Order: sequence, then C-alpha cells, then structure tokens
Amino acid sequence: MRVAVDLYVRRQSWLHATDPRVKLLAVAVGLVILLAFKNLYVMLTVLIGLHVVHWSASIPREKILFVWRTLLPISIMIATLWIVFYPSGTPILEFWLIKVTPLSVAQGLALALRINAMALLVFAWLYTTDNNELVLSLVKLRLPYSWGLVLSLALRYIPTFQATYGMISDAQQARGLRISEESGFKRVRVMMPIFVAMVISALRTSEDLAKALEARGFGLVGTHRTFFRDLDFRGLDWLFTGTLLLAAAVMIYLNLSYSFGQHVLRLFP
Repeated sequence: MRVAVDLYVRRQSWLHATDPRVKLLAVAVGLVILLAFKNLYVMLTVLIGLHVVHWSASIPREKILFVWRTLLPISIMIATLWIVFYPSGTPILEFWLIKVTPLSVAQGLALALRINAMALLVFAWLYTTDNNELVLSLVKLRLPYSWGLVLSLALRYIPTFQATYGMISDAQQARGLRISEESGFKRVRVMMPIFVAMVISALRTSEDLAKALEARGFGLVGTHRTFFRDLDFRGLDWLFTGTLLLAAAVMIYLNLSYSFGQHVLRLFP
C-alpha cells in the first residue's frame, strides 16, 4: 500500500525557521532572475545552489528526486523541440530537415534547466512552510484569508488525493483488476472503477470539509479572525530580506546595463 505524501517536511533548520514572507520574497526574486537570464552557466549555478539549500534544510533526497522525476519528461521534450524547431549556427549533425547546432543544444538545455530551477525554488518554499504559516503569511501581506485558505487546501489535498488514488488502485488490483495489461482507450475503460471511487471519495471529502469550515465559522460576517500563532520578523529575517533585495538589484542592473547573462554561452556579450 502506498504511503500518503505531504509537501511539508517537518525539520529543524534555518530555512524552516525563516519567516514565510521572506521565503515568498525569495521565490519571487528567484523567478524574476531566472526569467531575465538566459545563460546556461547561470542556470547550472542556480540549480547547484538550490540543491545546497535543500540539503542544508534537511529535505529528504526522495523529495528532490520527486521533482526531477516529475519534470524529466517535460525537460527532455522542451530541449528536443527547441533543437528541432530553432536551429541556429553551424550544424554539427543533419538529418532530413533537422539541423542540430551547438547553440540550439545549449539554448534547449538552458530552457529545460530553467524550468527545473523554478520548480526546485517553489518546492523549497513549500517543503519548509507549514500550511498554517503559509495562510498566515498571505494574510499578513493583506491578501484575503479565503485566498490563502484555498491555496493551502489545494496544496494539502493534491497529495491526499494522490495517496487515495494509490490505495484505490492497489485495492482494485488486489481484486483482479489488470491495469498494466491494457493500453490506450482500453486502459481508460478498465480504470473506470478507480475513477468512480475517486469521484465518490472527492465528494465525501468536500462535504466533510464544508462541515468543518462551517463549524469553525468560516465566512461569518461581522467577526474578527484571530490566530493561535502569529508571525514576527526577527533580526535574521530583516537581514535575509535586505540581502535578497540587494542581490536582486545588482543582478538586474548588470543584466539591463551590461547584458550580463543575456547570451546562452557567454556571461557578457
């Protein structure tokens, strides 16, 4: 039987202790830098740095491999399509209408690595931020509480439904359902008992969730919401915030003024 998977990893690390708003700022800054830069070496450096961050936060190796396994088919497809449809430079290999050039290979790799870096950056935030703190951080940023709750529920119930699908699939296969022997539309038809059970489970879960929210007074007008735990900026949080903003400003200035990182294989033009 498969074990339920949750995004949040409970650990005692510097990244877990950092204020969720600082981590959200780090995600925003990282995404802007990754989108602004096109250099292959920058992408490799960011990827190595993100793995060091995950390691320093005691994130299990299985969690990191989960991100790579999930994005590996997409990364291969992106790199391949770029090489096929955007050839530039002197070709090193030609096959029919396909021309493979060193520049197109580097550009495809840089784009694929950018996607993986963005995913690892976001998951570093999700792996080290409790759902309650995530909602509270968004409320502290003046966003409606319902928005944060919706995001928290989505992050919480996606792995829950994934685990439910695994348990239902294992139970049906134990009763003689042969999924691996079919393919295409036949496989979809064979999996209908699993889909029906998933729909029923989702309806029951939504009803239970609605009753739980109603019992806690969610959406009640004229009341002031309180929290058991509050978020306060510490000295290290201010230091991290200043460092992030300074690093982002320097990187963007170099990028806009001196075209730093604009070429895929050269840091400066």
